[in-house]
Amino acid sequence: MNIRNILSIYTKLQSSPLSQQYLQKCYESLDVDAERKSYDNAYRLIYYLEHGQTFYKQAEQSPLSVQPILYFYGMAQFIKAAILTKRPDYPESTSVLAHGVTSRKRKKQNYSFLQDEVKIQNKGLFSYVSEHMFHMEHFPKEKFTMDELLRRIPEMKEIYGFLDTPSNGYPIGQKEGKVLTIPISILDDYHWSENYFKQHIATIVPECEEIKIEQHSIKVLLTSPISTIHNPYLYVNHEDEQLFIPNQRSLQYPLPELLSHYLILYNLSMLSRYETEWWGDILHSYTSEDLVYIRTFLEISKTKIPWLIADFLASHVTKN
Repeated sequence: MNIRNILSIYTKLQSSPLSQQYLQKCYESLDVDAERKSYDNAYRLIYYLEHGQTFYKQAEQSPLSVQPILYFYGMAQFIKAAILTKRPDYPESTSVLAHGVTSRKRKKQNYSFLQDEVKIQNKGLFSYVSEHMFHMEHFPKEKFTMDELLRRIPEMKEIYGFLDTPSNGYPIGQKEGKVLTIPISILDDYHWSENYFKQHIATIVPECEEIKIEQHSIKVLLTSPISTIHNPYLYVNHEDEQLFIPNQRSLQYPLPELLSHYLILYNLSMLSRYETEWWGDILHSYTSEDLVYIRTFLEISKTKIPWLIADFLASHVTKN
């Protein structure tokens, strides 16, 4: 499904009758009164999406200095709309209203944005989204650096390649295709044997039907195209729907890309709000590479987040 078709769901859900019918379909598989809950939540869904779009439109017209704040809160509104399709009683408690992430106290000297970290908390929106949107109750890590999160975004490959740093992944095929072609060098990158790769690929790609080890590549034949762009082990370029797999073992852990954007935007919004001196210096000087990564990420994220959310919303329609 192309970008235009995916994004059209925002227009369709601006109607209360269509929103109600859409939510009723979402709730039919849940143990709730689907009709009543869909009527209760139809306008909430409309307003969450409208609020998110308003934040994003305002961010595009605003100075870079405040864009991260607007994008972060806009993303939060989009996420609430997505959550509403899974959790008709959201928010069940005030604990899920917190961001669910913290940023570390940073030293003024020798600060590097790429090496800055965020830490996941047990409660809050991040954990709630992880569990109810992506069925992830536990994470293999509790801290993430900005560098490893940015490397999980395929469109960032241009800036990493420009600066002669290792690329962030291997292109392996199209989202709508039924064959993935992975370079054989991934075995050396991951320090995996062929047998271990064969065992692990079913976790990475549940649609895997057959694996063929060739001289220069590994062919993964699928029973059906990759079912979701929210696969926690793979990345998708939203411009051409090219699939990527990490080429570094350190990045081979489950984390849907939507959550990477959430963590990066959270940290940038905190810098914008509370590290005013550093933030002002980085925006008005040319002495650091940090601004290059930040600008590039924001340009990508401003179009990719609406696309990721729209795809999640549209998936309920295609499944019913």
